[in-house]
Amino acid sequence: MPSALQRPHILIVTDDRGLSDFLGEGLVYAGFWTSVIASALQTLEVFRLRSFDAIILDADLGGIGSLELLRRLKGRTDIPVLLISSVPGNPDAAEQRLLGIDRVLNPPIELEDLARELFTLVGTWRANHPDRPWADEAALRSA
Repeated sequence: MPSALQRPHILIVTDDRGLSDFLGEGLVYAGFWTSVIASALQTLEVFRLRSFDAIILDADLGGIGSLELLRRLKGRTDIPVLLISSVPGNPDAAEQRLLGIDRVLNPPIELEDLARELFTLVGTWRANHPDRPWADEAALRSA
């Protein structure tokens, strides 16, 4: 059984209060740790300080926007990215690959489906990176 520090820590990036409450609270009950950030620029700053096990990103994020955030994160992290897009087919498959988006979900979103998808994404990533510590283990090592 994994330790509490091996519970996936998911960064949720959205400026939609309803979505952040739904994901931030619901995913804890599904077996994740969560952190919520409402701005792309704040997200860039946070990645200078710590890591996460996956990102859920709202495609409708204001400010510099979600796609520009992913462009700026490129090379800084390779963790799984799940994009929630209200427009099916946006971004297209080529842009998804280019930006490192692992999965796109379109509303309505069921928490159970989202949790299953996240566990699959994180599990696949962990299998491909067995020597990388879980996000919260890494944070404790650097403290």
